Amino acid sequence: MIELYNYKKDCCGCTACKNVCPQGAIIMEPDEEGFLYPKLNTALCIECELCKEVCAFQKGYQLEFCWEEPLAFAVKHNSNQVRENSASGGMFTAISDYVLENNGIIYGAGFNEDFVVCHQRASTKEERDMLRGSKYVQSDLKDIFGLVKNDLLNNKIVLFTGTPCQLAGLISFLRDVDTSNLYLCDLICHGTPSPKLYADYLKFIQKLCRRPLKMVNFRDKVYGWHNKVESYTTDRGKKFFRYFLELYSRHVALRPSCHNCTYTNLNRPSDITIADFWGIENFKPEFDDDKGVSLVLINTEKGYKLFNNIQEDICCINAKIENCNQPQLFLPTPISPIRQDFWKDYNRKGFQYIIKKYTTYGFIVRNKARISKTLKQVGLLEWVKTILRVIKRKSIL
Repeated sequence: MIELYNYKKDCCGCTACKNVCPQGAIIMEPDEEGFLYPKLNTALCIECELCKEVCAFQKGYQLEFCWEEPLAFAVKHNSNQVRENSASGGMFTAISDYVLENNGIIYGAGFNEDFVVCHQRASTKEERDMLRGSKYVQSDLKDIFGLVKNDLLNNKIVLFTGTPCQLAGLISFLRDVDTSNLYLCDLICHGTPSPKLYADYLKFIQKLCRRPLKMVNFRDKVYGWHNKVESYTTDRGKKFFRYFLELYSRHVALRPSCHNCTYTNLNRPSDITIADFWGIENFKPEFDDDKGVSLVLINTEKGYKLFNNIQEDICCINAKIENCNQPQLFLPTPISPIRQDFWKDYNRKGFQYIIKKYTTYGFIVRNKARISKTLKQVGLLEWVKTILRVIKRKSIL
């Protein structure tokens, strides 16, 4: 029987236990912070203990095919349009194009019609394009593991992308299935923020935009790859904010298991690892045009063959892991010392309070009149208004 977790740090929410249960006795339910955890229906449980055996987060994950040390590359897609629509250098598009051209299936995190982040199945480039870009919230896997299994049993080539804990859970779930047609691509994950926080943030953004949202982008490159900004598109153009990114970077609302992550090392549960190559501006400044560069780690022979098959679509150079600024290749994201205070404030005083207290939005609200008065006194108010109008106009085009 699956153990009910006394410590939330012991469960990453990968859904392997839910999907492996032959009785359907396990469902995933959100806790008070909005993270999904397994809940057992004891009336249906037959105590087969498959749920305990499949837990890669607690039992350990398979590394039998992984190289002792990965090969590292800096990669840019040859298409500037692809990079413009990607979070970093377009590596996901390059490898997924190859899989699709071979009649394969892509799985990755995307937005549904309500902009909830969930894993989705894609069999066309149009569907795959909806999976591009970073999603700074934990995706809901629902019954995706079962779909992957069915595709493999039907001899489909499958590319599954996600966080390393999701991949490890999938591998454990598929232990009795032939996975020779399965390519695994993980992300260097800094932690997954609360879906509950994200849902409240979307409502907040909707009020600021005053129009129905048509598109959400956590990593718009309108100001360049090095200047991360969120964009929210309505029928009147885009609006740009950074408030969710601010909360994310403060680590106040990450899943508890993220601070206890067992995958923050060079032994990846994947064939290929992709991330932003932060630090490329110091390592190879001539390779950095501020449009995005991917860090790529090749972890297995299968991954190396896939990488060789996409060489016509990419430009790449050899790299060293010590040249990239990715701390989560070595240790988990540290827990914020104010995390407990953040959730107390959230639960007692609500979202409007925490967005004002924990982001620059509060500073702007509190000081808007004072800033305007100061700018007016020094003769810069109209100049600043003009600059803001130009920025807004260019953002809409």
